[in-house]
Amino acid sequence: MSILRRLYFSRRWWILILPIVLCLSLIAFDTRFAYVSLIVAMGIVMMALPLIYYYYGLTQESRWSILEKTVTITDNGLLLDFTSDKMRQHLISWNDIARTTAANDCLIVKLKKNSYTFLAIPLSAFAGKEELRCFVLEIKRNIGQ
Repeated sequence: MSILRRLYFSRRWWILILPIVLCLSLIAFDTRFAYVSLIVAMGIVMMALPLIYYYYGLTQESRWSILEKTVTITDNGLLLDFTSDKMRQHLISWNDIARTTAANDCLIVKLKKNSYTFLAIPLSAFAGKEELRCFVLEIKRNIGQ
């Protein structure tokens, strides 16, 4: 969820500033508007954030990051082999991958489906930095970066 939050608000930073600007503009009319505006703004933020999290957090692609799996590079794309009985295997074709980026403790494989779908692979899953580097280079080679 922290990765999703960073991705979402890096593009929509103005959503965080909008309630503050509204509150400051209403204070010019009456100082009591400041209190009411802050209460309303916090209520909206507290109701909107869980909806955003659930909307993007419950997609099939989000489950790929959570469930235990083995990721293998094939000629056709990334093969996800899950240990769960409900999800056996899934192939992410090279055409579905937008780019790779590194976050705090994981490798983010951004998918083209929509702007907030990604596969998070923990860095601890790699034997070392050389294996991680080879994995990223192979993905970039196959997606044309």
